[in-house]
Amino acid sequence: MRQRHDLLIVGTHVISMDSAIGDLPSADILIRAGQIIAVGPHDADREAGDVQIIDAVGTVTLPGFVDTHWHLWNSLLRGTVGDRPGTDYFTVKRALAPHFELEDFYWAARLGLAEAISGGITTVHNFDHNVRGPQDADANIQAHLDSGLRGRFSYGPPDSAAPGSTNDLDDLAALRARWPGDRLDGRLDFGVALRGPYRTPPEVYEREWAAARSLGLPITMHCDRCLREEGCRSCGLVRLEELGLLGEDVQIVHAVHAGEQDIQALARTRTRVSLSPITEMRTMGFPLLTELLEAGVQVSLSLDTLAMPTSADILGHLRTIISVEAARTGSGTVTPRRLLQFATIDGAKDLGLQERVGSVTPGKRADLVILRSSDINLVPSGDPVEALVYTGQIDNIDTVIADGRILKRHGRLEQADGAADPVTVSAARRDALLRRAAAAGDWPARATNPPSQTISDPPTTADEGSP
Repeated sequence: MRQRHDLLIVGTHVISMDSAIGDLPSADILIRAGQIIAVGPHDADREAGDVQIIDAVGTVTLPGFVDTHWHLWNSLLRGTVGDRPGTDYFTVKRALAPHFELEDFYWAARLGLAEAISGGITTVHNFDHNVRGPQDADANIQAHLDSGLRGRFSYGPPDSAAPGSTNDLDDLAALRARWPGDRLDGRLDFGVALRGPYRTPPEVYEREWAAARSLGLPITMHCDRCLREEGCRSCGLVRLEELGLLGEDVQIVHAVHAGEQDIQALARTRTRVSLSPITEMRTMGFPLLTELLEAGVQVSLSLDTLAMPTSADILGHLRTIISVEAARTGSGTVTPRRLLQFATIDGAKDLGLQERVGSVTPGKRADLVILRSSDINLVPSGDPVEALVYTGQIDNIDTVIADGRILKRHGRLEQADGAADPVTVSAARRDALLRRAAAAGDWPARATNPPSQTISDPPTTADEGSP
Protein backbone atom coordinates (compact mmCIF):
# COMPACT_ATOMS: atom_id res chain seq x y z
CA MET A 1 0.00 0.00 0.00
CA ARG A 2 1.16 3.52 -0.72
CA GLN A 3 2.44 5.58 2.21
CA ARG A 4 0.34 8.42 3.53
CA HIS A 5 1.78 11.95 3.35
CA ASP A 6 0.58 15.31 4.63
CA LEU A 7 -0.76 17.20 1.62
CA LEU A 8 -1.71 20.72 0.57
CA ILE A 9 -3.90 20.94 -2.53
CA VAL A 10 -3.68 24.50 -3.86
CA GLY A 11 -5.75 26.57 -6.26
CA THR A 12 -8.51 24.04 -7.05
CA HIS A 13 -12.22 24.63 -7.61
CA VAL A 14 -13.85 22.78 -4.71
CA ILE A 15 -17.31 21.24 -5.06
CA SER A 16 -17.60 20.35 -1.40
CA MET A 17 -21.07 18.71 -1.21
CA ASP A 18 -21.25 20.40 2.19
CA SER A 19 -23.95 23.10 2.33
CA ALA A 20 -22.02 25.01 4.99
CA ILE A 21 -18.97 25.29 2.73
CA GLY A 22 -20.53 25.31 -0.73
CA ASP A 23 -18.38 25.67 -3.84
CA LEU A 24 -15.07 27.54 -3.70
CA PRO A 25 -13.74 28.62 -7.14
CA SER A 26 -10.11 28.86 -5.99
CA ALA A 27 -9.36 27.01 -2.79
CA ASP A 28 -6.75 25.17 -0.78
CA ILE A 29 -7.23 21.90 1.10
CA LEU A 30 -4.85 20.94 3.91
CA ILE A 31 -4.60 17.25 4.80
CA ARG A 32 -2.70 15.78 7.74
CA ALA A 33 -2.54 12.11 8.77
CA GLY A 34 -5.32 11.34 6.28
CA GLN A 35 -7.71 13.94 7.70
CA ILE A 36 -8.97 17.14 6.08
CA ILE A 37 -7.73 19.91 8.39
CA ALA A 38 -8.78 23.03 6.50
CA VAL A 39 -10.68 24.08 3.37
CA GLY A 40 -10.68 27.71 2.37
CA PRO A 41 -9.96 30.34 -0.30
CA HIS A 42 -6.57 30.04 -1.94
CA ASP A 43 -3.84 31.82 -0.02
CA ALA A 44 -0.52 32.15 -1.84
CA ASP A 45 1.18 33.05 1.46
CA ARG A 46 -0.23 30.13 3.45
CA GLU A 47 2.29 28.56 5.85
CA ALA A 48 1.67 24.83 5.80
CA GLY A 49 4.97 23.47 7.09
CA ASP A 50 6.41 20.20 5.79
CA VAL A 51 3.72 19.01 3.40
CA GLN A 52 3.60 17.68 -0.14
CA ILE A 53 2.18 20.35 -2.43
CA ILE A 54 -0.29 19.40 -5.15
CA ASP A 55 -0.60 22.25 -7.65
CA ALA A 56 -4.27 21.98 -8.57
CA VAL A 57 -4.81 25.18 -10.55
CA GLY A 58 -7.11 24.35 -13.46
CA THR A 59 -8.78 21.46 -11.65
CA VAL A 60 -12.01 20.62 -9.87
CA THR A 61 -11.94 18.71 -6.57
CA LEU A 62 -14.88 16.86 -5.11
CA PRO A 63 -15.42 14.02 -2.64
CA GLY A 64 -14.46 10.56 -3.81
CA PHE A 65 -17.35 8.65 -5.33
CA VAL A 66 -19.09 6.02 -3.19
CA ASP A 67 -20.27 2.73 -4.69
CA THR A 68 -22.83 0.95 -2.51
CA HIS A 69 -23.23 -2.46 -4.21
CA TRP A 70 -20.51 -4.22 -6.18
CA HIS A 71 -19.92 -7.97 -6.65
CA LEU A 72 -16.14 -7.82 -6.77
CA TRP A 73 -15.64 -11.59 -6.98
CA ASN A 74 -17.02 -11.78 -10.51
CA SER A 75 -14.72 -9.10 -11.92
CA LEU A 76 -12.85 -12.00 -13.54
CA LEU A 77 -15.98 -12.77 -15.60
CA ARG A 78 -15.59 -9.61 -17.68
CA GLY A 79 -15.17 -10.61 -21.30
CA THR A 80 -17.15 -13.82 -20.87
CA VAL A 81 -20.62 -12.28 -20.52
CA GLY A 82 -22.35 -10.85 -23.56
CA ASP A 83 -25.49 -10.75 -25.69
CA ARG A 84 -24.92 -13.92 -27.72
CA PRO A 85 -26.86 -17.09 -26.84
CA GLY A 86 -25.32 -18.84 -23.86
CA THR A 87 -23.32 -15.84 -22.69
CA ASP A 88 -25.90 -14.25 -20.40
CA TYR A 89 -24.66 -13.39 -16.93
CA PHE A 90 -26.35 -16.21 -15.04
CA THR A 91 -25.28 -18.96 -17.42
CA VAL A 92 -21.67 -17.82 -17.30
CA LYS A 93 -21.70 -17.30 -13.54
CA ARG A 94 -23.08 -20.76 -12.85
CA ALA A 95 -20.52 -22.33 -15.18
CA LEU A 96 -17.45 -20.59 -13.80
CA ALA A 97 -18.18 -19.96 -10.10
CA PRO A 98 -17.38 -23.55 -9.01
CA HIS A 99 -13.90 -23.28 -10.53
CA PHE A 100 -12.71 -20.24 -8.57
CA GLU A 101 -9.62 -20.80 -6.48
CA LEU A 102 -8.75 -18.81 -3.39
CA GLU A 103 -6.31 -16.56 -5.25
CA ASP A 104 -9.00 -15.84 -7.83
CA PHE A 105 -11.17 -14.19 -5.17
CA TYR A 106 -8.26 -12.01 -4.05
CA TRP A 107 -7.27 -10.87 -7.53
CA ALA A 108 -10.83 -10.44 -8.78
CA ALA A 109 -11.38 -8.02 -5.90
CA ARG A 110 -8.07 -6.27 -6.58
CA LEU A 111 -8.99 -5.86 -10.25
CA GLY A 112 -12.37 -4.32 -9.44
CA LEU A 113 -10.86 -2.05 -6.81
CA ALA A 114 -8.09 -0.93 -9.17
CA GLU A 115 -10.76 0.08 -11.67
CA ALA A 116 -12.59 1.85 -8.86
CA ILE A 117 -9.48 3.93 -8.17
CA SER A 118 -9.12 4.73 -11.85
CA GLY A 119 -12.71 5.99 -11.88
CA GLY A 120 -12.42 8.14 -8.75
CA ILE A 121 -14.37 5.72 -6.52
CA THR A 122 -12.88 5.75 -3.02
CA THR A 123 -15.49 3.67 -1.15
CA VAL A 124 -16.82 0.29 -2.32
CA HIS A 125 -19.46 -1.94 -0.73
CA ASN A 126 -18.44 -5.49 -1.66
CA PHE A 127 -21.69 -7.51 -1.81
CA ASP A 128 -20.10 -10.97 -1.88
CA HIS A 129 -22.62 -13.60 -2.95
CA ASN A 130 -20.07 -16.38 -3.40
CA VAL A 131 -18.52 -16.92 0.03
CA ARG A 132 -17.68 -20.61 0.19
CA GLY A 133 -15.92 -20.42 3.52
CA PRO A 134 -13.85 -18.25 5.87
CA GLN A 135 -10.83 -18.23 3.57
CA ASP A 136 -12.84 -16.75 0.72
CA ALA A 137 -14.07 -13.97 3.00
CA ASP A 138 -10.56 -13.32 4.27
CA ALA A 139 -9.17 -13.09 0.71
CA ASN A 140 -11.73 -10.41 -0.16
CA ILE A 141 -11.06 -8.46 3.03
CA GLN A 142 -7.29 -8.57 2.52
CA ALA A 143 -7.68 -7.45 -1.10
CA HIS A 144 -9.75 -4.47 0.02
CA LEU A 145 -7.20 -3.43 2.62
CA ASP A 146 -4.33 -3.87 0.16
CA SER A 147 -6.09 -1.67 -2.39
CA GLY A 148 -6.04 1.38 -0.09
CA LEU A 149 -9.77 2.01 -0.51
CA ARG A 150 -12.55 2.32 2.05
CA GLY A 151 -15.66 0.18 2.15
CA ARG A 152 -17.78 -2.61 3.52
CA PHE A 153 -17.60 -6.36 3.09
CA SER A 154 -21.03 -8.00 3.18
CA TYR A 155 -20.85 -11.73 3.84
CA GLY A 156 -23.15 -13.72 1.57
CA PRO A 157 -23.87 -17.34 0.68
CA PRO A 158 -22.03 -19.50 -1.85
CA ASP A 159 -23.12 -18.99 -5.44
CA SER A 160 -26.33 -20.92 -6.22
CA ALA A 161 -26.73 -22.00 -2.60
CA ALA A 162 -29.72 -24.21 -1.87
CA PRO A 163 -32.76 -22.29 -0.58
CA GLY A 164 -32.78 -24.33 2.63
CA SER A 165 -29.20 -23.48 3.62
CA THR A 166 -28.27 -20.42 5.66
CA ASN A 167 -25.25 -18.20 5.35
CA ASP A 168 -22.29 -19.38 7.40
CA LEU A 169 -23.63 -17.77 10.56
CA ASP A 170 -20.90 -19.26 12.75
CA ASP A 171 -18.18 -17.61 10.69
CA LEU A 172 -20.20 -14.42 10.46
CA ALA A 173 -20.07 -14.23 14.24
CA ALA A 174 -16.34 -15.03 14.22
CA LEU A 175 -15.46 -12.45 11.58
CA ARG A 176 -14.94 -9.54 13.94
CA ALA A 177 -12.72 -11.58 16.23
CA ARG A 178 -10.60 -12.61 13.25
CA TRP A 179 -10.52 -9.06 11.90
CA PRO A 180 -10.34 -6.68 14.87
CA GLY A 181 -10.40 -2.95 14.32
CA ASP A 182 -6.63 -2.53 14.45
CA ARG A 183 -6.32 -4.75 11.34
CA LEU A 184 -8.87 -2.77 9.35
CA ASP A 185 -7.08 0.62 9.36
CA GLY A 186 -10.38 2.37 10.05
CA ARG A 187 -11.36 1.77 6.40
CA LEU A 188 -13.52 -1.35 6.40
CA ASP A 189 -16.61 -2.58 8.21
CA PHE A 190 -18.81 -5.63 7.82
CA GLY A 191 -22.36 -6.42 6.78
CA VAL A 192 -24.37 -9.43 5.67
CA ALA A 193 -25.86 -10.18 2.24
CA LEU A 194 -29.13 -12.12 2.56
CA ARG A 195 -31.45 -13.67 -0.03
CA GLY A 196 -34.71 -12.99 1.80
CA PRO A 197 -38.21 -14.47 1.75
CA TYR A 198 -38.55 -14.77 -2.04
CA ARG A 199 -35.56 -17.12 -2.25
CA THR A 200 -35.46 -18.84 1.12
CA PRO A 201 -38.08 -20.35 3.48
CA PRO A 202 -39.01 -18.77 6.84
CA GLU A 203 -36.73 -21.06 8.84
CA VAL A 204 -33.79 -19.63 6.87
CA TYR A 205 -34.55 -15.93 6.47
CA GLU A 206 -35.90 -15.52 10.01
CA ARG A 207 -32.74 -17.07 11.45
CA GLU A 208 -30.47 -14.99 9.21
CA TRP A 209 -32.21 -11.69 10.01
CA ALA A 210 -32.10 -12.47 13.73
CA ALA A 211 -28.39 -13.34 13.56
CA ALA A 212 -27.51 -10.19 11.63
CA ARG A 213 -29.43 -7.96 14.00
CA SER A 214 -28.05 -9.63 17.11
CA LEU A 215 -24.55 -8.89 15.78
CA GLY A 216 -25.48 -5.33 14.82
CA LEU A 217 -24.58 -5.95 11.18
CA PRO A 218 -26.28 -3.99 8.37
CA ILE A 219 -28.24 -6.12 5.93
CA THR A 220 -28.30 -5.92 2.14
CA MET A 221 -30.69 -7.82 -0.13
CA HIS A 222 -31.50 -7.91 -3.83
CA CYS A 223 -35.08 -7.07 -4.77
CA ASP A 224 -35.46 -8.29 -8.34
CA ARG A 225 -38.59 -10.40 -8.65
CA CYS A 226 -38.86 -8.89 -12.13
CA LEU A 227 -36.23 -11.41 -13.22
CA ARG A 228 -38.52 -14.31 -12.34
CA GLU A 229 -42.11 -13.12 -12.73
CA GLU A 230 -43.34 -12.02 -16.14
CA GLY A 231 -45.32 -8.81 -15.95
CA CYS A 232 -44.22 -8.18 -12.36
CA ARG A 233 -45.33 -4.80 -11.06
CA SER A 234 -44.44 -5.23 -7.39
CA CYS A 235 -41.26 -5.95 -5.48
CA GLY A 236 -43.14 -7.44 -2.53
CA LEU A 237 -41.70 -4.87 -0.16
CA VAL A 238 -44.98 -4.37 1.68
CA ARG A 239 -44.76 -8.02 2.69
CA LEU A 240 -41.20 -7.49 3.92
CA GLU A 241 -42.42 -4.55 5.99
CA GLU A 242 -45.15 -6.73 7.51
CA LEU A 243 -42.56 -9.39 8.35
CA GLY A 244 -40.37 -6.80 10.09
CA LEU A 245 -37.55 -7.24 7.59
CA LEU A 246 -37.22 -3.61 6.50
CA GLY A 247 -35.65 -0.79 8.51
CA GLU A 248 -32.76 1.63 8.80
CA ASP A 249 -30.35 -1.30 9.01
CA VAL A 250 -31.48 -2.66 5.60
CA GLN A 251 -30.34 -1.78 2.09
CA ILE A 252 -32.52 -2.98 -0.81
CA VAL A 253 -30.80 -3.30 -4.19
CA HIS A 254 -32.52 -2.54 -7.53
CA ALA A 255 -36.29 -2.53 -6.72
CA VAL A 256 -36.84 -1.69 -10.38
CA HIS A 257 -40.46 -2.85 -10.39
CA ALA A 258 -41.43 -1.36 -7.05
CA GLY A 259 -45.01 -0.16 -7.01
CA GLU A 260 -46.30 2.88 -5.15
CA GLN A 261 -47.05 0.82 -2.04
CA ASP A 262 -43.56 -0.70 -2.14
CA ILE A 263 -42.00 2.75 -2.27
CA GLN A 264 -44.14 3.96 0.61
CA ALA A 265 -43.07 0.92 2.64
CA LEU A 266 -39.43 1.89 2.03
CA ALA A 267 -40.10 5.49 3.06
CA ARG A 268 -42.04 4.53 6.21
CA THR A 269 -39.31 2.17 7.41
CA ARG A 270 -36.39 4.42 6.34
CA THR A 271 -35.00 1.52 4.31
CA ARG A 272 -32.25 2.52 1.88
CA VAL A 273 -32.06 1.65 -1.83
CA SER A 274 -28.96 1.12 -3.97
CA LEU A 275 -29.59 1.59 -7.69
CA SER A 276 -27.37 0.12 -10.43
CA PRO A 277 -28.77 1.98 -13.45
CA ILE A 278 -26.58 0.51 -16.19
CA THR A 279 -27.09 -3.18 -15.32
CA GLU A 280 -30.72 -2.53 -14.43
CA MET A 281 -31.45 -1.07 -17.85
CA ARG A 282 -29.70 -4.02 -19.51
CA THR A 283 -31.54 -6.77 -17.64
CA MET A 284 -34.47 -5.47 -15.55
CA GLY A 285 -35.94 -2.15 -16.62
CA PHE A 286 -35.69 1.51 -15.73
CA PRO A 287 -34.45 2.42 -12.24
CA LEU A 288 -37.03 4.43 -10.31
CA LEU A 289 -34.71 7.22 -9.20
CA THR A 290 -37.20 10.09 -9.49
CA GLU A 291 -40.00 8.21 -7.73
CA LEU A 292 -37.76 7.13 -4.86
CA LEU A 293 -36.30 10.60 -4.36
CA GLU A 294 -39.70 12.29 -4.43
CA ALA A 295 -40.96 9.80 -1.81
CA GLY A 296 -38.05 10.68 0.48
CA VAL A 297 -36.27 7.32 0.21
CA GLN A 298 -32.50 7.36 0.81
CA VAL A 299 -30.99 6.35 -2.55
CA SER A 300 -27.40 5.65 -3.59
CA LEU A 301 -25.45 4.60 -6.68
CA SER A 302 -23.69 1.36 -7.59
CA LEU A 303 -22.00 -0.36 -10.54
CA ASP A 304 -23.18 -3.87 -9.59
CA THR A 305 -20.59 -5.87 -11.51
CA LEU A 306 -17.83 -5.59 -14.11
CA ALA A 307 -19.07 -8.81 -15.69
CA MET A 308 -22.07 -7.38 -17.58
CA PRO A 309 -19.77 -5.72 -18.84
CA THR A 310 -19.73 -2.31 -17.22
CA SER A 311 -17.00 0.14 -16.27
CA ALA A 312 -16.26 2.42 -13.35
CA ASP A 313 -16.98 5.57 -15.37
CA ILE A 314 -19.26 7.21 -12.80
CA LEU A 315 -19.60 10.44 -14.80
CA GLY A 316 -20.74 8.47 -17.82
CA HIS A 317 -23.27 6.67 -15.64
CA LEU A 318 -24.59 9.97 -14.26
CA ARG A 319 -24.92 11.39 -17.77
CA THR A 320 -26.96 8.35 -18.79
CA ILE A 321 -29.18 8.63 -15.73
CA ILE A 322 -30.03 12.31 -16.20
CA SER A 323 -30.94 11.75 -19.85
CA VAL A 324 -33.08 8.71 -19.07
CA GLU A 325 -34.92 10.47 -16.23
CA ALA A 326 -35.61 13.52 -18.40
CA ALA A 327 -37.12 11.30 -21.10
CA ARG A 328 -38.89 8.92 -18.71
CA THR A 329 -40.49 11.35 -16.24
CA GLY A 330 -40.00 14.92 -17.44
CA SER A 331 -39.43 15.81 -13.79
CA GLY A 332 -36.86 18.35 -12.68
CA THR A 333 -36.03 16.37 -9.54
CA VAL A 334 -32.87 14.83 -11.00
CA THR A 335 -30.37 17.64 -11.64
CA PRO A 336 -26.61 17.51 -12.19
CA ARG A 337 -25.90 18.63 -8.62
CA ARG A 338 -28.42 16.14 -7.23
CA LEU A 339 -26.64 13.40 -9.15
CA LEU A 340 -23.23 14.36 -7.75
CA GLN A 341 -24.84 14.21 -4.31
CA PHE A 342 -26.28 10.80 -5.25
CA ALA A 343 -22.77 9.54 -6.06
CA THR A 344 -21.00 11.02 -3.01
CA ILE A 345 -22.66 12.06 0.25
CA ASP A 346 -25.79 9.97 -0.36
CA GLY A 347 -23.64 6.88 -0.77
CA ALA A 348 -21.80 7.72 2.43
CA LYS A 349 -25.16 8.03 4.22
CA ASP A 350 -26.28 4.66 2.86
CA LEU A 351 -23.20 3.02 4.39
CA GLY A 352 -23.36 5.01 7.62
CA LEU A 353 -20.15 6.87 6.76
CA GLN A 354 -21.48 10.42 6.41
CA GLU A 355 -19.52 11.60 9.45
CA ARG A 356 -16.28 10.34 7.89
CA VAL A 357 -16.53 10.85 4.12
CA GLY A 358 -18.83 12.04 1.34
CA SER A 359 -18.00 15.76 1.44
CA VAL A 360 -14.94 17.99 1.49
CA THR A 361 -15.33 18.99 5.13
CA PRO A 362 -12.68 19.67 7.80
CA GLY A 363 -12.59 16.79 10.24
CA LYS A 364 -13.55 14.17 7.65
CA ARG A 365 -11.13 11.71 6.10
CA ALA A 366 -9.41 12.80 2.93
CA ASP A 367 -11.18 10.81 0.21
CA LEU A 368 -10.96 13.10 -2.82
CA VAL A 369 -10.95 13.07 -6.61
CA ILE A 370 -9.25 15.84 -8.61
CA LEU A 371 -10.23 16.34 -12.26
CA ARG A 372 -8.60 18.53 -14.90
CA SER A 373 -11.16 21.19 -15.79
CA SER A 374 -8.95 22.47 -18.62
CA ASP A 375 -9.35 19.31 -20.72
CA ILE A 376 -10.99 19.89 -24.10
CA ASN A 377 -14.29 18.23 -23.20
CA LEU A 378 -14.76 20.52 -20.17
CA VAL A 379 -14.09 23.91 -21.80
CA PRO A 380 -15.57 26.39 -22.16
CA SER A 381 -17.60 25.84 -19.01
CA GLY A 382 -20.15 27.89 -17.12
CA ASP A 383 -21.17 25.70 -14.18
CA PRO A 384 -18.46 23.11 -13.33
CA VAL A 385 -21.10 20.81 -11.81
CA GLU A 386 -23.07 20.72 -15.05
CA ALA A 387 -19.88 20.33 -17.07
CA LEU A 388 -18.80 17.27 -15.07
CA VAL A 389 -22.14 15.52 -15.37
CA TYR A 390 -22.92 16.41 -18.99
CA THR A 391 -19.45 16.15 -20.58
CA GLY A 392 -17.03 14.78 -17.96
CA GLN A 393 -15.06 11.60 -18.63
CA ILE A 394 -12.99 9.18 -16.64
CA ASP A 395 -9.94 10.43 -18.59
CA ASN A 396 -10.31 13.82 -16.85
CA ILE A 397 -9.41 12.29 -13.48
CA ASP A 398 -5.89 13.39 -12.59
CA THR A 399 -5.56 12.43 -8.92
CA VAL A 400 -7.39 10.12 -6.51
CA ILE A 401 -6.75 10.29 -2.77
CA ALA A 402 -8.20 7.76 -0.31
CA ASP A 403 -7.72 8.22 3.42
CA GLY A 404 -4.93 10.66 2.64
CA ARG A 405 -3.02 8.25 0.38
CA ILE A 406 -2.43 9.16 -3.26
CA LEU A 407 -3.63 6.16 -5.29
CA LYS A 408 -3.73 7.83 -8.71
CA ARG A 409 -1.57 10.72 -9.88
CA HIS A 410 -1.31 12.45 -13.26
CA GLY A 411 -3.82 9.94 -14.61
CA ARG A 412 -1.86 6.83 -13.64
CA LEU A 413 -2.43 4.34 -10.84
CA GLU A 414 0.21 4.47 -8.12
CA GLN A 415 1.61 1.07 -7.18
CA ALA A 416 3.54 0.35 -3.99
CA ASP A 417 7.15 -0.54 -4.67
CA GLY A 418 7.46 -4.19 -5.66
CA ALA A 419 3.69 -4.77 -5.70
CA ALA A 420 2.19 -6.96 -8.41
CA ASP A 421 0.02 -5.24 -11.01
CA PRO A 422 -3.64 -6.27 -10.38
CA VAL A 423 -4.50 -5.91 -14.08
CA THR A 424 -1.74 -8.23 -15.29
CA VAL A 425 -2.25 -10.82 -12.57
CA SER A 426 -6.04 -10.80 -12.92
CA ALA A 427 -5.86 -11.39 -16.66
CA ALA A 428 -3.69 -14.44 -16.07
CA ARG A 429 -6.00 -15.71 -13.30
CA ARG A 430 -9.00 -15.32 -15.59
CA ASP A 431 -7.34 -17.34 -18.38
CA ALA A 432 -6.43 -20.10 -15.92
CA LEU A 433 -10.01 -20.10 -14.60
CA LEU A 434 -11.37 -20.68 -18.11
CA ARG A 435 -8.88 -23.50 -18.70
CA ARG A 436 -9.98 -25.28 -15.51
CA ALA A 437 -13.64 -24.87 -16.42
CA ALA A 438 -12.94 -26.17 -19.94
CA ALA A 439 -11.09 -29.20 -18.56
CA ALA A 440 -14.15 -29.98 -16.43
CA GLY A 441 -16.46 -29.70 -19.43
CA ASP A 442 -18.16 -26.54 -18.17
CA TRP A 443 -16.63 -24.18 -20.74
CA PRO A 444 -15.57 -24.42 -24.39
CA ALA A 445 -11.97 -25.45 -24.91
CA ARG A 446 -11.27 -22.17 -26.72
CA ALA A 447 -11.48 -19.44 -24.08
CA THR A 448 -12.54 -16.84 -26.64
CA ASN A 449 -15.68 -18.79 -27.57
CA PRO A 450 -18.99 -18.43 -25.74
CA PRO A 451 -20.20 -21.41 -23.70
CA SER A 452 -22.00 -24.07 -25.71
CA GLN A 453 -25.18 -23.85 -23.62
CA THR A 454 -28.04 -21.70 -24.85
CA ILE A 455 -29.58 -21.24 -21.42
CA SER A 456 -31.07 -17.79 -21.05
CA ASP A 457 -33.65 -18.48 -18.37
CA PRO A 458 -33.89 -16.24 -15.32
CA PRO A 459 -32.29 -17.55 -12.13
CA THR A 460 -33.83 -20.33 -10.13
CA THR A 461 -34.84 -19.69 -6.56
CA ALA A 462 -31.56 -21.30 -5.53
CA ASP A 463 -29.53 -18.69 -7.39
CA GLU A 464 -28.65 -15.26 -6.04
CA GLY A 465 -30.62 -13.73 -8.85
CA SER A 466 -29.35 -10.20 -9.27
CA PRO A 467 -25.98 -9.59 -10.86
